[in-house]
Amino acid sequence: MPVPTLESRQHSQRRGRLYEAGEACATPRPAGASHAGPQEPLPHLWGLILAGGDGQRLQPLIKAWYGHARPKQYCTFFGGHSLLRQTLARVERLIPAARLLTVVTQAHMIYVRKELYDRAPETVIIQPCNRETGAGILLPLLHIVHRDPEAIVALFPSDHFIREEARFMAAVATAVASLTTHPRHLVLLGMAPEGPEREYGWIARGAILEQVRGQTVYRVQQFWEKPTLSVAEGLYRRQALWNTMVLVGHARVVLTLFQTLTPALYGPLAPCRDSWEALQDLQVLHEVYATLPVVSFSRAILTQSAPCLGVLPVHGVHWSDWGSPARVMQDLVRYQLWQPVRPEVPPRSSCRWS
Repeated sequence: MPVPTLESRQHSQRRGRLYEAGEACATPRPAGASHAGPQEPLPHLWGLILAGGDGQRLQPLIKAWYGHARPKQYCTFFGGHSLLRQTLARVERLIPAARLLTVVTQAHMIYVRKELYDRAPETVIIQPCNRETGAGILLPLLHIVHRDPEAIVALFPSDHFIREEARFMAAVATAVASLTTHPRHLVLLGMAPEGPEREYGWIARGAILEQVRGQTVYRVQQFWEKPTLSVAEGLYRRQALWNTMVLVGHARVVLTLFQTLTPALYGPLAPCRDSWEALQDLQVLHEVYATLPVVSFSRAILTQSAPCLGVLPVHGVHWSDWGSPARVMQDLVRYQLWQPVRPEVPPRSSCRWS
């Protein structure tokens, strides 16, 4: 059966069955990750790019740069491409475009049509509104499981600056390979900190979970989301890691955590899982999203799931979450990337799905 396109959003009466907990808790079969090279596409590996946020803290810089507000992921701060297009190109080193979903928000469609004009319609997941990262991850995750029940999913924020991209994506492939022997774990990528940053999540390493491809994956002892300065200073001295929020795991394991830890979020969306039309229908999703709580994936899921989390330290990569004007300018100056803002590109007439 052909996949419905974004143009054919007809109101569906089918809501499907609830995703039963017993099915969600079943151990996923490994997807052959151990046989793949660092840059070889893996048959069940899907990517999920989070591009639905508003980026409020960066708006003063963006307004000074562009003359008006716009979400930061659609801004071009250097080179010829926006942060979102840079993220897509980076992730496609490992995951083919057909298995790379981008979750966006309906209010941003003026930018989405310009930036994602060449993407297949079934890979652009539109939220009616922004309900934080909980809903922003759960909705496309339901899409993925609907299409590939054996999926492994890799999460990627769309507002990160990464200098050594090939090395970073090789680390993602290593994290995926670790799931072969630990399929019930989620593995985060962690960065060695440059200081006691309060705006990042932090990860304290525990015992060794696994050695894979010459690298060490550790158990997560504890997870902190945006700690106080005194706590951040202590974590820095203990050589804890910055959390990149780049995470890999079996999709059904992630769904189980949503079901267990955020039932108020999972419950309204779960009936859409078995109905592709409902997942694609903005009228249906408007009704569902009106009932959803605002849930942070980091606070609600990660901080409560340390026993099933692993962390892979990434070495030799400069990484930065561009959440503040100071951090953006620091990297632009550090790598001599500063340039005048590029004029806006007119809307493209060959958009595949608008």
